[in-house]
Amino acid sequence: MSVPIRDACADLLELFAAVSDGRSDQGRDHPVAVVLALSAAAVVAGMSGYTAIAGWIADVPIEVRQDLYARVGADTVAGPPSKSTIWRVLTDTDPQAFDVAVGTWLRAGLAGYTDARARRDGPDPVGLMQVRLDGKTIRGARDPDGNQRHLLAALLGRAGQPSVIAAQTEVGAKTNEVPMAATVLDQIGEMSNTVVTADALHTVKATANQILMDARRYRPGSRIIE
Repeated sequence: MSVPIRDACADLLELFAAVSDGRSDQGRDHPVAVVLALSAAAVVAGMSGYTAIAGWIADVPIEVRQDLYARVGADTVAGPPSKSTIWRVLTDTDPQAFDVAVGTWLRAGLAGYTDARARRDGPDPVGLMQVRLDGKTIRGARDPDGNQRHLLAALLGRAGQPSVIAAQTEVGAKTNEVPMAATVLDQIGEMSNTVVTADALHTVKATANQILMDARRYRPGSRIIE
């Protein structure tokens, strides 16, 4: 699933509204989009752990919360989401849908920055976007079977300019990074005028074909330079 940069919505709250709610029908006073948005703001503010996140959210002015609830079409409840509510939302959220929402938002922000810089300084003379694939094992994070979680991510940006984690996906214990590269690249969408770099293990035909297919979707006649 991908959203082209030029069509991407820069409103993170609206993107979070597309993430399904994994909670039961009861106990949904706080919309998942609002809880995700408030939690994201808390983490950006330096909070770590559910207690710290809940404490930060509790200090958010009621006017701010009212605006968030109104924007997703929900009535504001008297108090902020509790620690247990935050935990349920974050642990029940589909991680792939969450990654797609955040990646789409970051790509939209990067596109806006790139356009503004081009208007100020003129077009990039090189004109190539860089996509760097890299995998990381997350310390202290394990799946239900006790396996360490491993993520494959794509860093997107032009040389000498800011970059963002534009897409990522979990690499399950029963697979490896190679087949998951297509999932990550598909999230990015447009691949014309792009240089993709990755570890040697990704130099396989399937990954090359995925890059070429994505490029030709937007620019017929694209080819792989070996």
